Amino acid sequence: MIIPLPEPFDTDKTLAFLRASSLRTPYRFFERRVRRHLRVHDTALVVEFDFTKPGRLRLKAFDRAGVAFPHPDWTELQRISTFIWGLDDDLGRCYDILNKDSRLAQLVQRYAGLRMIRAPDLYEALLTAVLGQQVSVAAGAAIRRRFLEELGDRIVVDEEEYLNYPPPRRLLSVPPAKLLRCGISRQKARYLLEIAERAAAGALEESTFAGLSDEAAIAKLMEIPGVGRWTAEVVLMRGLGRLDVFPAADLGLIVAVQRLRRLKARPTEQVLRKIAERWKGWRSYAALYLWATLGGGV
Repeated sequence: MIIPLPEPFDTDKTLAFLRASSLRTPYRFFERRVRRHLRVHDTALVVEFDFTKPGRLRLKAFDRAGVAFPHPDWTELQRISTFIWGLDDDLGRCYDILNKDSRLAQLVQRYAGLRMIRAPDLYEALLTAVLGQQVSVAAGAAIRRRFLEELGDRIVVDEEEYLNYPPPRRLLSVPPAKLLRCGISRQKARYLLEIAERAAAGALEESTFAGLSDEAAIAKLMEIPGVGRWTAEVVLMRGLGRLDVFPAADLGLIVAVQRLRRLKARPTEQVLRKIAERWKGWRSYAALYLWATLGGGV
C-alpha cells in the first residue's frame, strides 16, 4: 500500500528524532525503512514503513509466521500509520503561527518537515511514559526493553524478533514479581496495572476523550494513579494527537527556551506557559522543535 506524504515531510529528521525518542523501543531501523510490531484490530502484524522513495510511504505487513500478509485491514492500517507519523498535521498553518515569533522561526527553518511521532494508541503512550518516569533516559530505555522481552508479544520476520507491549488483559494476569524483575518498582508496577485495567475496560479509547477539551482530557488522565500533569500532557500529544499542548514543567523544554531566548536564569513553569501563549494552536509542535534542539527526543 502506498500513502502519499504531505509537504513538508523530512524523512531523515523525523526518523532521527524517533531514534532518540522513548517511543523507539518497538522499532527496528533499516536506513530509510523502519519496522515494528503492531496490532491491527487485534491481529498481530509486523508492519514495515518504507520511506525510500521521495514523497511516499509504502506499507508492508507480515504475519506471526513472518510471511507477507496479503489481506490486512488496509483502511485501519492507513489510519494508524497516518496517526503515528503525523501525516494529517497541517504544517503550513503551524508554521504561519510559529513564524510570528522570530526566535522560534529559526527552529522552524532548521527543523522544517520534522513531524510529530506518536504511539499507535493511548495505552502504549501511557505505558511508555510511566516506564520512563524518574529514571535516566538510558535506564528508561533499558526498562522498556526488558518489559517487552519478558511480557510482550513477539513475531519473527527475516530472523529478527519484533516485540510489542503486552495487551491489557495479559498484563493484568502477570504476577507482580515478574514486573519487579524488569526493574520496575512496586509502586510503578501498580501504576502499570491501573493503566491496563482501564484499557481492558475500554476507558482509554479515543472516543472517550473525543469531546473533551485539552484541559478536561488532562484532568481525566490525571485520575489514573501515577499520572501527573507532565505525563498527562506528553501522553495527550503522543497518544491522542492533540496539537496545542505544552508540557511546561519539562526540564528539557525549560533549558531549550532558556537557550533560545538567551535568558540568564531558567524560566519557571509559569513563565514558560506565558511564553508559550504566543504559539497557541500549535504548542505541541513548538515543544517538538524545542526538544529537537537538545539533540534527542523525549
